[in-house]
Amino acid sequence: MKRNFNIYLTISLLFILSSCSIAGSWIYERADGYLADYFKEFANFSNEQKDEIDKVTKNYVNWFTSNELPIIRSVLVDLTNLNNSNADNLINKAYLNGQGLFERSNKYFEKSFVEFSKTLTDAQVEEIKNHFEEIQIKREKSRKKEKSYSEEVVKNYIAGFRRLNFKLTKSQKEYVEANVKELKNTRSERAFFQEKWIEEFIKILKNRNDQDFEKIMINHLRAFENLGDEEFQLNRKFNEQMSISIISGVFSKASEKQIKGATRRIETYITSINRILSNRSLD
Repeated sequence: MKRNFNIYLTISLLFILSSCSIAGSWIYERADGYLADYFKEFANFSNEQKDEIDKVTKNYVNWFTSNELPIIRSVLVDLTNLNNSNADNLINKAYLNGQGLFERSNKYFEKSFVEFSKTLTDAQVEEIKNHFEEIQIKREKSRKKEKSYSEEVVKNYIAGFRRLNFKLTKSQKEYVEANVKELKNTRSERAFFQEKWIEEFIKILKNRNDQDFEKIMINHLRAFENLGDEEFQLNRKFNEQMSISIISGVFSKASEKQIKGATRRIETYITSINRILSNRSLD
């Protein structure tokens, strides 16, 4: 599936998605507070800035609940009808919906992010720079402990299917392992292009008082979706299509028991979303 990393959104968005599907509505109702705490770690913000972060994250969760959760619910309902013959179509449809969700969420944050950036001090920009450098150092240390690329990806697939209450058989694991070998190892390139993107991001922040700051920053934020050179983009898109093919291929060969197990888990996700939407409608 798509593995794009968005500097100002991805972790928060993934948290929301995982909270509604795994931890249920209790954590979701506190999502704005968790998101705000995440953003507040980037620098030593003033009380006024913290209040603005609280406001933006609360508005985002409300927007996400009203606009995106119903779409996610619809996709999940479609997936409860998944079987051997329609797996490829439904997985592709779910993937495209996921792409749209990320793009819409990214655009939602743009204006707020730009306006908030104008309130930053030079010291805070330096703190944000240091924060990203610390993240990069930790990520680099983590990479050194990782297994080979293919082994790590296989491990992630197995864990992903397990979260769907879908235990892979020996032959299915072998199928995943064989196809994963076709993936392009883009880890080092992705890290390199991300670091370059962050460097430019900090430069733009330092020029936040320039007349064209808003336009330049929004263009840079949007450029992350097309990170890297032509070869990297081709490899990324190839990996996306291969990943979709692997997932749909496993479902196409799944037993009735496996599909029923996945369906039951998806239904629990739908139940959580129904509860969230119901609670919001009562507010």
